[in-house]
Amino acid sequence: MTGQLSELGGNEIATLLIPTTVTLVTARDSTGADKVATIAWAMPISHEPSLIAVAIRPGGQTACAMRESGCFVVNVLGADEGSVAIAMTCGKKAGVEDRIGQAGLVAAEAAQVDAARIGQAISWIECELVESQVHGDHELFIGRTLVAETRGELDGNGKLVPAQALLMGQRGRFGHFEEGFSA
Repeated sequence: MTGQLSELGGNEIATLLIPTTVTLVTARDSTGADKVATIAWAMPISHEPSLIAVAIRPGGQTACAMRESGCFVVNVLGADEGSVAIAMTCGKKAGVEDRIGQAGLVAAEAAQVDAARIGQAISWIECELVESQVHGDHELFIGRTLVAETRGELDGNGKLVPAQALLMGQRGRFGHFEEGFSA
């Protein structure tokens, strides 16, 4: 291996673990207002029981709503141009009170939690909050899956073929797997 090695800092280190699926986390605050944030750090952490972890900045309106309500929905965005604009709008750190309206999102009631589901999403995972803890500059929320649905289809063997999800590379760069990609 040749070339110069570079020492990396926190934001740069995170880019080593991407691309990741772009998700919108939604929660309803104590006044009944729906809040949304774009996050790249969402992952399953247990099959049985099904647990999902999401990391989000702790001072934001969505994180506060997640704590207040005790539940949240992980909405997976599809790989299309409209989703990029949605991700960028809902990813603004501050100064936007109604991101759902500004992004033109279609909000619908979740099936089992008191939160909105995003109509433009290709998949939804409704979660009951199990625990949260601040780690550095993010808060890790762990939720127990109550219901998960997708617009994906089953193949001839009964296996899920998910709809194509939007992937986030480095900040502000998006893409998707090409059709026919296999490992």
